[in-house]
Amino acid sequence: MKKIIIPFAILTAALSLSSCRDFLTKSPETSFSPATFLSTKAELDLWANKFYNDLIPGAADLAEQNADDNCSGSSLSAIQRGTRNATSKSWDVNTWKPLRHINYLLENNKCQDPKVKEEYDGVAYFFRALFYYYKVRQYGDIPWYDHTIGSTDKEDLNKPRDPRGYVMLMVLRDLDKAYELLPAKWASDPVYHVSKDAALALKSRVALFEGTFRKYHAGTDYVPQDEQTFTVDGESVTVSSTWFLQQARDAAAQIVGTRELYTGNELKLATKDTDASYREYFILENAESNETILSRRYNVDLKVRHGIQFDYKNQKRSASIRFVNHYLQKDGKPIQERTGWETLGYYESFRNRDPRMAQTLHGPSFVMADVDAANAHPKEQLSWERNFNGYRVIKYISTTDHETATTSTSDFPVIRYAEVLLNYAEARAELGELTADDLKNTINVIRKRVGMNGLDAVPTTPDVLMAQYYPHAQGSQKAAILEVRRERTVELFCEGFRQWDLLRWGEGDLLTPKATGGFQGIYLTAAEIGTDIDLDKDGKADLYVYSGTKGTTTAPASNQIQLGSNFTLSEGTYGHLTYWAAEEYSWNPGRDYLWPIPADQRTATGYALTQNPGWDDGLDQ
Repeated sequence: MKKIIIPFAILTAALSLSSCRDFLTKSPETSFSPATFLSTKAELDLWANKFYNDLIPGAADLAEQNADDNCSGSSLSAIQRGTRNATSKSWDVNTWKPLRHINYLLENNKCQDPKVKEEYDGVAYFFRALFYYYKVRQYGDIPWYDHTIGSTDKEDLNKPRDPRGYVMLMVLRDLDKAYELLPAKWASDPVYHVSKDAALALKSRVALFEGTFRKYHAGTDYVPQDEQTFTVDGESVTVSSTWFLQQARDAAAQIVGTRELYTGNELKLATKDTDASYREYFILENAESNETILSRRYNVDLKVRHGIQFDYKNQKRSASIRFVNHYLQKDGKPIQERTGWETLGYYESFRNRDPRMAQTLHGPSFVMADVDAANAHPKEQLSWERNFNGYRVIKYISTTDHETATTSTSDFPVIRYAEVLLNYAEARAELGELTADDLKNTINVIRKRVGMNGLDAVPTTPDVLMAQYYPHAQGSQKAAILEVRRERTVELFCEGFRQWDLLRWGEGDLLTPKATGGFQGIYLTAAEIGTDIDLDKDGKADLYVYSGTKGTTTAPASNQIQLGSNFTLSEGTYGHLTYWAAEEYSWNPGRDYLWPIPADQRTATGYALTQNPGWDDGLDQ
């Protein structure tokens, strides 16, 4: 489905509205005939395109999230800086307009072809579920609207927030409806349309989020009561962390074993000795259709492009040593079992590791994806124009003609099979049900793609480093939970999951640099300071780090770093090259797991909207 902006004047005018209340009551049908519109497939397709544009994040929105402990750019997010506040306009028309579009379609779908009508109703249910999932994970309790609202519907306009448990129950019901109505595969461009598998995959994601959030926040102001009973359509349903985890498990189970991961070599990056299918998957110009369940399309002819590669260069996207330490050794053993692991330099840190490390970060053997007769796959020097701590991110980095702003045309996977496998494994582990067969069908499948050994049995002894990194993990299968988290961290890096994973796991303090001593990268010895450093052992100086007066160096100018307020070393005169060490923001566990409800919206509803725990918006109610 091509992403086409709806050309109705009313939608343009709606962008200027100042409140979600205004948009929810604004009639979008004023510029066309309600009696005839949404009666053909073409009209439904045009209307539904807005859902894709408004609710599926763009490539940059997902790949460039930098609010976590694993990856950062050259600026901090609001959640890391502690600048979120209740007076911001974070709940304006632009965040609510998709809901009215969705509900309007469901109420006014007049297509006479029953199959087409059902399919587009299914699309609407899918996107309403996605809309509310975004709302709940950010705000918690939220008003649920399953119909359009008129300007005189004061009760709806001033409606209090519904409990998150109820809203997430309705989200799963919408996804069940979407699954029933959507086709298994669309006749054209199937990977760019939501489908039955997309509904199941999203259900596994949503239910896993809510199940783990309730588990790891039970007994707090966020989840005062885990079990809640709601009546929907005359049916009494009791939801809980366990119930949501079971829903995640069952949804993912319907997909596990039905797809395969990409193992191609279209770009010829793989050689006899080096596999590169994981890296290649993320720079394919046309989305692969087996692992990919839903993708965003980028295409020169459609004039739809993104700028990930350009932004990664200019924002200096870099990974942390915490992230690097998640990678196992090539033999499947954790890195802490290697002698001297805490002081491994750049070159040694890449040796004998999970191949995904060198396919995700700029290692000593990194080459661009360019292929031409004269200079196939040119080697690129590790440049501090492109990173700030030595572990430059190269996931999504394609050919040199993608270097400038908005020139990248590689498709971007929004939902892929690997995530579903991990959702299933995590739900089973959190429920205490994970088996060796489950591992064989999930984590081992993911590791097999890159030639890594799998797990023969369910771990029973928690990995020491993972337990240190995730101190709040708990359950009868804690060791397995930690191993799933390791795999999820490695496999889904820079795909928009990490911030939300830390929030649902109760590990939110890791979002702030202060919690990890700043953003730490490669390890440098005291002897290397003030000397030329050949990071990749190719005989050329790659880096020069100095304190005080700069000496003589042959390293590129961009790779000459003076220690001071920005760059420091974790141990003073040696250690991990560190950024953001001076960041002072501290995590408030009683407040920061949710965003504040905007004060202007609380006032507009006569204080029917209550404030989230810990947030002071200056209002008396």
